[in-house]
Amino acid sequence: MDRNSAHNNGLLIAPSQRTLSDYVADQLRQAILAGQLKPNERLLEEDIAESMETSRGPVRDALKILENEGLVDRQSHRGAFVAQLHPEDFLEIYTLREALETLAIKYAIKNATDQQINFLEDLVHSMEGLSKKDYSQVDATDLDVEFHHTLCKISGHKRVLNMWESLSGQIRLVLLKHRLVHPDDLRVRSVSWHEKIVNALSERDTEKAIAELRTHMAASSEWVETLLQDESNPASKR
Repeated sequence: MDRNSAHNNGLLIAPSQRTLSDYVADQLRQAILAGQLKPNERLLEEDIAESMETSRGPVRDALKILENEGLVDRQSHRGAFVAQLHPEDFLEIYTLREALETLAIKYAIKNATDQQINFLEDLVHSMEGLSKKDYSQVDATDLDVEFHHTLCKISGHKRVLNMWESLSGQIRLVLLKHRLVHPDDLRVRSVSWHEKIVNALSERDTEKAIAELRTHMAASSEWVETLLQDESNPASKR
């Protein structure tokens, strides 16, 4: 057997092992996004492995996956912790989202079918229906994430989609944080914002769709700017 083969060098992982690592990552991701695992909470491989009745190998791989997604922070000689996002991180995520989704709109205008755009419209109708109920912020956030994820999907731009998905965990955390600061956002503004984006896409109006997206992003990130101003103003902390 060739000792220099990809398998022997650990470049190929057995399907069962890869699936188990993904499963552990999914469980930890859900716990982080649901707030069951708190920012800066230590993640001990041995404890996680015991609770999930598996070995430490899949747990170690799962933590690497979540580290790449920005949900876990590995600290030298200390171990892994749930990542703590700061206002500067929130602002970076908003600006990167805007860049990616602006590009997604340009390609969606050219590539998306009417049926795909209609699906976005259906999501807006779901938001509207939810806004008339006693909704949870998690449900509102899930619909918001699905809308923007779908926008990237229908663009047909694979790298935009891959980059957006690599940020999806952080995007969801930021959106959930936003809704905890503005609990009536879905009812007051969000449905209208998303509806305007869909209308512009339906009209195949690139400039209008991008303008609506930027208006949405700017208004959504106002609370982050406030946090940054508070941090830079010592008087606000007294």
